[in-house]
Amino acid sequence: MTIGTFAGQTGGHRTLVGLRGGLYARKSAYRGKVANKGRSVREQLDAGQADADRDGVRIIERFIDDDRSASTYRQREREDFERMIEWIEGGKLDIVYAWASTRLQRDIAVYARLRDACAANGVLWCYGGKVYDLSNADDRFRTGLDALLGEREVDEMRKNVLRSLRANAVNGRPHGQRAYGYRRVYDPHTRELLRTELEPDEAKIVREICRCVAAGEAYAVIRRKLNLRGVTPPAREWRKEQIRRLAEWHEDLPENAELHPDWVRRIADHVDLRDEARERLAAGEQPLDIARDFNDRGEPLLLARWHAATIVDYASDPRYLGARTHHGQVTAEDAWPQIVSKATHVRCLAIIAERKGKKHNSRPGKAVNWLSGSMKCDVCGVEVGSGRNKYGPYYRCMQPAVEGLHEGKGYHVSGKTSDVDPFVEKKLFEWLSSPSFVAAFNRDDAEAMKQLDEAEAEVKVLRARLKEFQDRAIAGTLSADSLAAVEAGLLPKIKDAETKANALKAPSVVRDLVAATPDEVAAAWSRIAIAQRRLVAEALLDVRLKKGAKGGTVPIEQRLSVLPKRPAQRELVKAA
Repeated sequence: MTIGTFAGQTGGHRTLVGLRGGLYARKSAYRGKVANKGRSVREQLDAGQADADRDGVRIIERFIDDDRSASTYRQREREDFERMIEWIEGGKLDIVYAWASTRLQRDIAVYARLRDACAANGVLWCYGGKVYDLSNADDRFRTGLDALLGEREVDEMRKNVLRSLRANAVNGRPHGQRAYGYRRVYDPHTRELLRTELEPDEAKIVREICRCVAAGEAYAVIRRKLNLRGVTPPAREWRKEQIRRLAEWHEDLPENAELHPDWVRRIADHVDLRDEARERLAAGEQPLDIARDFNDRGEPLLLARWHAATIVDYASDPRYLGARTHHGQVTAEDAWPQIVSKATHVRCLAIIAERKGKKHNSRPGKAVNWLSGSMKCDVCGVEVGSGRNKYGPYYRCMQPAVEGLHEGKGYHVSGKTSDVDPFVEKKLFEWLSSPSFVAAFNRDDAEAMKQLDEAEAEVKVLRARLKEFQDRAIAGTLSADSLAAVEAGLLPKIKDAETKANALKAPSVVRDLVAATPDEVAAAWSRIAIAQRRLVAEALLDVRLKKGAKGGTVPIEQRLSVLPKRPAQRELVKAA
């Protein structure tokens, strides 16, 4: 068959029969419509194949970028587009077929790169049923105009989307995929969103996660409990890492002991999928391509799990307060039903932030000693860590030797955990069984949150005031001496306000420990995990380990200072 390009060729029509062709297909995003994933790409490939059959072109390769943008705003590069460029520059193709110019690119810079590669290597384009020769000036003009229109179109679409996003944010309407814990109710005729309401079973899991994080449980422990119970995880589709794990799976894996038996049985029963994953990987197929195929076919999510990262995400998500956010800012309160109380949410945030900021023993699921990281050296104020020697586990100052400080010594204090822990626990149990001491923890959430809001507001006000003076110093309208004087006055106030705010963020597990007698507190203490004990120490106790006498043994009660962190409780203890 002979065919002319859009502009026509000098010397008549050019035959395309027998040329080596490539099919390119791309879809940007599916807006949460996972069931439609891959459909648009298949339609593009079918149309391209029909054009190639019409022209007598032999298709030798397909290039597919599913769920990839081609605009200047893209966040990920197109792997198969890059591969297609390599084929063009390698002389492996004579013509490229696509559904439309916008499937190939929506960025004028990318258009120029593709145009130049095709012109240099004599490769034709065909989109919209028309063939273009990039060595021809008229064809370059027409394809360039299409590229400009495509780029303009995506700019307009982006403006409209952003405008819609801002409007939705202000009006408290949801955007994107539905959040775990909620469901959306639409008008059956117009498909207009009517409201967002709770998904009861999922909302119950969100509350459980937040309650456990607020109580100080390790993320790994929470994850393990959900997996063992067989709680359906929020995963929506296969991922490439799941394909690798499926291919390597066998019934004797240690991780199977942390999964519900029905989950393990289901994986074991799907021998066909396991064998298929192994065979396709062994044949050199990419895990991502296999995952996409499994999603297109609707294969069951055998490897879906709860992960620690998901636990953190849910425990810190303001959506569960009923708030609509946009770029991290709350734009609408009470946008949908609240799942988690503000008090629980704040405790979760405090615990997550504290764990991220710890220098030592920052993995609560791995910590062994409950006072390491919170107890401090009375000589230098550095956190006390832990270790083990021939005498057993012990606590020790973690200060490295620093010339000019503390006589150049780095190691100041140490003490056996078998001496320190019982002494501190005895003090704590006595306080938690004292009605006057625990009164502060029996306030309702509203009062606690009011105090916390006031303390955090004070921190913001003081920091804003300090920044104002710092900006003036940078601009040269405030001297360095004046700034130093201001900082000397404000920094202690900021520290005090932050200390007060942190003291109000006590883990909810404290409420579960209070009891009528020290023995009852001790019994409750024995039932909580080490990660929760560590949070209690960090929230309630100011423990200092002192130096012992040289050449002698000093009783542990003389080597430990144990006081409550909160000023009100500290005064009660001193007065007792």
